[in-house]
Amino acid sequence: MEYELDKALKDMSIEDDKPIVLARGIALTKDQFQFFFDSESELTTVLETGAWTFNDWSITLERWVEKPPDDYLKIIPIWIRLRNIPVNFNTADTIKEIAAHIGQVSLVAFDPLKPLSKGYVRVKVLFDVNKPLKNFRELQIPSGEVINIGVEYERIRRRCYQCQRLTHDRE
Repeated sequence: MEYELDKALKDMSIEDDKPIVLARGIALTKDQFQFFFDSESELTTVLETGAWTFNDWSITLERWVEKPPDDYLKIIPIWIRLRNIPVNFNTADTIKEIAAHIGQVSLVAFDPLKPLSKGYVRVKVLFDVNKPLKNFRELQIPSGEVINIGVEYERIRRRCYQCQRLTHDRE
């Protein structure tokens, strides 16, 4: 009976199933890799997700092109959170204007008909990795008052402590 049970369990085993391979890659240089995807949808999902990290360092990902432009692998899509926008200026145009000083705006997740229950507005920008990350931007309102707008970068963990850039680290 024990033998029959063991045989039945072995027959039900999925040991013959091979693992699913989502991406394969090769090293091009010491700091550049090329990944291969099995489908266009997998590639699109990876590219549209935003910032990716390895060992807490940001990774710039772009679709391979035969003749890359000058800014190739220097732009990273990231979601930012803008905080402390005065309620009277909480409009899509103002949000885009503030975010445009951080990077090229690709999407504003703002609905003026919904309350800002989380205290921030999310904006997806294309960020130049050679620029420093800034934790706030100054906004001068028509009265002349200058207000600090807080900026948070989603999924960005490590940066240089001296110059705030993503490309290197100095203690």
